[in-house]
Amino acid sequence: MSHLPSRHRRLLSSSSPRVARAGGFTLIELMITIALAGILMTVAAPSMTRMIGANRVQAEVSGFVTARSEAIKEGQPVSVCASTDGSTCLAANTWQKGWIVFPDPNGNGTVDSGEAALRARPALRGNDTFVSTPAKTAVVFNRDGFTSNLNTSVVTFALHTADNVAKSTRCVAVGIGGRLTTQLAGEGSCT
Repeated sequence: MSHLPSRHRRLLSSSSPRVARAGGFTLIELMITIALAGILMTVAAPSMTRMIGANRVQAEVSGFVTARSEAIKEGQPVSVCASTDGSTCLAANTWQKGWIVFPDPNGNGTVDSGEAALRARPALRGNDTFVSTPAKTAVVFNRDGFTSNLNTSVVTFALHTADNVAKSTRCVAVGIGGRLTTQLAGEGSCT
């Protein structure tokens, strides 16, 4: 240590009057950060819930969009029907059990010999329900993208979550012209 200048010797000596401050957060800084995070979560949670609900409806409507697009692309009717096994149609308005999209040249809304599923959607998770009003077991899109079996101007498919809270309800309205509209509870025909 004798070869160091005197100021360096003082810093290295054990009797130095300077005490180095440890780095890190103080308790107050940590509490303020936690409080701000809590406020942000309170603001973000409702938006997150709405976003999740909207994404679920978009996933449900994708089968109808696929069917309509395929009908136009292939120039022949394509149907969507409720299905539990991914290859045959159910004769019930229980869309929450799953559904299939398939080419349907005769437009009868049922899977006949030689008509294989283009896409299958498995059952919804939990006790969520997805039913149509008026009751429909299949939707047929003709080669122009219009629906051909609705017998009404609009069929509304309502997605109700297991807790059946109205603000969680989302709907897909399928019009006779093939138009698909997503709705919140209380909008249009969504109940």
